[in-house]
Amino acid sequence: MNSSAVADAGGPNFQPVRTRRAFEAVCDQVRRQVADGTLLPGQRLPGERELAERFGISRSGVREALRSLELAGLVEARTGASGGFFIRSSGSDGVTQAVRDMVALGQVPTASVTEARIEVTNVALRLAAQRATKEELDAIEADIEHHAALFKAGHGSRNTRALTEFYRLLARATHNEVIVMLIDALSEITRTLLARIDPQPFPEIIQVRRKVLKHLRAGEPEKACAAMAAHFRNLNRYLEEKPWAQGAAGAAGTAAQAVAKAAGAARKAAAPAAAAGARKAAARKPG
Repeated sequence: MNSSAVADAGGPNFQPVRTRRAFEAVCDQVRRQVADGTLLPGQRLPGERELAERFGISRSGVREALRSLELAGLVEARTGASGGFFIRSSGSDGVTQAVRDMVALGQVPTASVTEARIEVTNVALRLAAQRATKEELDAIEADIEHHAALFKAGHGSRNTRALTEFYRLLARATHNEVIVMLIDALSEITRTLLARIDPQPFPEIIQVRRKVLKHLRAGEPEKACAAMAAHFRNLNRYLEEKPWAQGAAGAAGTAAQAVAKAAGAARKAAAPAAAAGARKAAARKPG
C-alpha cells in the first residue's frame, strides 16, 4: 500500500519524508497543518503505527517527533481508552515552559525576563487605557480586592496561578490575543521563580495593583507604566539576590548559602548585639 495515499477524508495529508533527521520534517508538517487550519485544537492525531506508515519512517522517529511537539506545547498526550496525542488549544504554556527552562539552565538571565515583561506590559497598559471597557476594569478591581482579602486572612500565596490573574485580565483588556499569551507566559515565569524563594508574597503588591488601576481609570497610562515597571525591577533585584533559586545555579548557590549561614553563626556567637541590630535593620522583602 502506498503510504502517501493513506489519509482520512478531510483529515491531515501527511507525506513521506526522506531526511537524516526525519522527526524534524514530521514536526514541520504538523506545524504547517496547524497553522493553515487543517489540524484543529482538540483533534486527535493518528496512532503511532499509522503515522509511521504515512511519513514512511520508523516508529521511533514518530515517537521522537511527538515528544518534540509535546515539549513545544503543540500537542498533548492523553491516557485512557480514548487517549493518544491531541492538538493543544492555543495558549502560552509552550512558551512559558521553554523560557522557564532556559532561565533555570542559566541560558537566559532573569534581567532579560524582567526587561521583556516591562516592555510587553507597557504596551498592554497603553492599549488597555484606550480599549478597556468599564466591565473589564471592574473585573480587574474585583480580582485585586479578592487577593487583598486573601492576604488579610493570611492565605496569600505564590503557589497558585490565580496570583497572576491580574495581569491576564489586564492583557485581555487590550483585546489582543498575542499580548494575552505573552503577558501570561512572562507573569507565570516570574511567579514560579519567586515561589522557589518564598511562596508568600508581600501585601505591597496590592498597593501597586491598586495604583495601576487608578491610573488606568484616570486615563494616565504612562503613570501606570512607571508604577508597574518599578515593581518589576524591585522583584528582579530580589531574584538576583537569590541565585540559588535558579536551577543552573543551584549547587553553587547552595554552597554559598551554607558558607553565608556559617559565617552568620560565627558573627552571632562573637557579637550577639551586633547581629541582633543587623537583623532589625534588614530590609523587607518585596511582594
